[in-house]
Amino acid sequence: MRSLRPGGGGSLGGSVPVTLRAAYRQMLAGLGLLAGLAIAVLAVLITLDVVLRNLGVVNFPWLLEVSEYVVYFATLLAAPWVLHQGAHVRVDLLPTALPARWAGLVERLADGLGLVVSLVLARHGGRIAWDAYERGDVLFKELVIPEWPILAAIPVAGVLLAVEFALRLRRAGGGGDDASAGGA
Repeated sequence: MRSLRPGGGGSLGGSVPVTLRAAYRQMLAGLGLLAGLAIAVLAVLITLDVVLRNLGVVNFPWLLEVSEYVVYFATLLAAPWVLHQGAHVRVDLLPTALPARWAGLVERLADGLGLVVSLVLARHGGRIAWDAYERGDVLFKELVIPEWPILAAIPVAGVLLAVEFALRLRRAGGGGDDASAGGA
């Protein structure tokens, strides 16, 4: 889908030092790469499990649970990178039908709403993860693990998404753009 903003996707611009911008982009790219690698390893493990199980050798009873966690973490931690790249799913029927001025307003409203939702997600996710840590909550399935590290991904993703939405709003207000970033 097309971007209504020059330069497109997320970036740190303006007065932020170039090294911080580069570190931020590298961190997001690393999260995206990590998510992709985790999904690839999961695909290999599932294939191996099916083959070994059908040969009657062995199966991995923990694999279903691990696959749930991998998909969960990959989704949460890659979301800021996807937003930065402008590779997220978006419905731009309304913005494309409106005059540029109104389309820009709709985009800014959507980014503002995304910022608020991300901050709420970060706040509540952080509180839930902290509560699980304090109580010593444990997940009992095939694997027995503390619950708080699983929940801790929620506030991390929320903060990173909030940063990305704030940067989109900053760009929309003319606060700088980095031409090397992807489209929205």
